Amino acid sequence: MHTDTTTVLPFPHRDARRQRTAARSGVRLELTPRGRALVTTIAFLAGLVVAALALLVFDVPAALAGSGQEQQISVTVEAGDTLWEYAERYAPEGVSEQEYIAQVRTMNHLPTGRVAAGQQLELPVGDGVDR
Repeated sequence: MHTDTTTVLPFPHRDARRQRTAARSGVRLELTPRGRALVTTIAFLAGLVVAALALLVFDVPAALAGSGQEQQISVTVEAGDTLWEYAERYAPEGVSEQEYIAQVRTMNHLPTGRVAAGQQLELPVGDGVDR
């Protein structure tokens, strides 16, 4: 007859747990270069999100544009109209026709000074201009 014997291991004592915890208390974790790059990227993206939300919530571009003295109107070009005619009619005082036409071209993304009948244009106007 054969009898098997087992080895009984003692349960760890509370003192042994405290010694392991005390030994790890001096361990200091440091980020790897990849971890630093990841944390930097996450912080940058979070900053972009906060900036975008601030622009949407506080309407910062409208506040930077000024107090509203300069307005815009939308005009449908009729046959025979030119940018020079619009400049003579809508350009604020102190702005030459050439500067006004350059502003209109920039605002409407026009490659040349030519306009076609039926085209919609946004025109900047100042105070006291006949509309």
